[in-house]
Amino acid sequence: MKSSLPQRRLIPRWRPVAQTLETSEIESILDEPTRKLAFDRDLFEDTIDAWRTNPTAGHLGDVISFAPDEELRPAVAAVVDEAVRQGHAVSDTQKSIFSEVREQLLDPDDTHPRGQLDVQSRVSKLRKELLVAPDNVLALLDMAQLQLATGKLKAAKRHLFTALNLAPNGRIVLRTAARFFVHQGEPDRAHALITRHPATKEDPWLMASEIALAQVAERNSALLNPARRMLRTSKRPLRQLAELAGAVANREMLEGSFKEARSLLRLALEQPTDNVVAQAMIDGRLIGLKLDEPAILHAVTQSSEAQLLQSWMTGDEASSEAHALRWHAEEPFSSRPLQFLTTLYSLQGDYTKALEWVERGLVADPFDPGLISNLSFTQAAVGSELAAEATMKRARSIGNLELEPFFKATEGLIALHRAQFDLARTLYREAEDIFTKTGRESLAALCVAHYAKFASEIGAPGADALRQEAQDKVNKAPTIDGRIMLSRLANQPVQIPVEEEEQRRLSQWVFDPTSNTLTKKLGVTAKGAPAIVVQPSKPPASRK
Repeated sequence: MKSSLPQRRLIPRWRPVAQTLETSEIESILDEPTRKLAFDRDLFEDTIDAWRTNPTAGHLGDVISFAPDEELRPAVAAVVDEAVRQGHAVSDTQKSIFSEVREQLLDPDDTHPRGQLDVQSRVSKLRKELLVAPDNVLALLDMAQLQLATGKLKAAKRHLFTALNLAPNGRIVLRTAARFFVHQGEPDRAHALITRHPATKEDPWLMASEIALAQVAERNSALLNPARRMLRTSKRPLRQLAELAGAVANREMLEGSFKEARSLLRLALEQPTDNVVAQAMIDGRLIGLKLDEPAILHAVTQSSEAQLLQSWMTGDEASSEAHALRWHAEEPFSSRPLQFLTTLYSLQGDYTKALEWVERGLVADPFDPGLISNLSFTQAAVGSELAAEATMKRARSIGNLELEPFFKATEGLIALHRAQFDLARTLYREAEDIFTKTGRESLAALCVAHYAKFASEIGAPGADALRQEAQDKVNKAPTIDGRIMLSRLANQPVQIPVEEEEQRRLSQWVFDPTSNTLTKKLGVTAKGAPAIVVQPSKPPASRK
């Protein structure tokens, strides 16, 4: 079972349109009220007659403009079909839209499985918008991502590439397309898309994407040094530089340059985006930053992901679940909230619910390694050993070595269920050994905690000694997952200790008693620095 605590961020977490850009000129249409249009039936018939007299794409567009009226929509679709059959002018966009309309007419919302109704209602709303304005790029991007959430890959591609054709230089289009290619297991293609675009060398948002994508594609970033120079010299608003500073900070941290990473993360957090805040919740703690600035605390409240991380770090399972569900509602195509929910429900022993969420996530992202690992685990946990073995066999056939220790632990669980206790011990210890040798001691401890939990439930020999061993190892390499597992083993509430290590502040207030002023001084402080310092009073000027 993969840990739900996020690892160091390598993949850029782009938002759907509604969450990605907060500029005045670009906004998502998903939250706008649906337009109430009054349609004249006689005018509709006259419009069809005008098209039949002169069947151009423009006249067909006039007919299509009546499609938001649900009663007229089948008649509009029939006209489009007639135009296609008779070889009249029909644009590719009009064909694309009406293939979706037919799908909606044949597949009403109430036939979709539980949990998909909200997505389908949003899709229905976007379809209406696109019928009126088929060149609405933001609606096309939202539609592509929502279709991806329901596993309709071809429809998602169609909408995405239509948006790319309409706005090949649009920053949001390029970033969304790059994320789509990563989602499809093509990080090289995503990196090439961003790298080759002429705007990338000057646009801080695209530069941030290139730096992150280079890491995912296991390539050297062509823009890391130019990005460093831009951050030192640019006069752009800090909001525009936030994600670039965060991307470079992440790379500095991975390379061990913690001092530079702290400085860059402080810059990113002056006017942070929700991406930067979520990153800071992880990276900031790893490099010892105290995140108590008012702007940061406010930004956390605007990000479901950041609120989830904040709740999880205090062991608040109920709040963590609520924030994860909200994050999933905002980004139904993203696997990360589903990975978390799957892990949470598994920790709580609700394996059937965990399996349901895994399967839902794999509809949108069938190649996600975390979900595949969690699928085999939850299948084994509910007693579907053959299904779990089939899942692991398929994953191993494509050579994903990252999952091997997780699979060995799952095979250990299967062996426990079959009362093959010696084999279970061998498999769990092999998994633990792989984690330890690769420097993942916290996952090694979590592996032992899982072993102890299932051994206790099944009544395997040596279960009491395993419980004590798990407690010792989790205490030495703690994770929230591990502590929750220990609380389940001991049947006691989890206690999350307060961080004892002194942290650095991102700024300090300086009080000048001579002028009776309080001034904010930006810059990363030494460990354990106080929030306010008093400037020494200047001695009075001597009289001659």
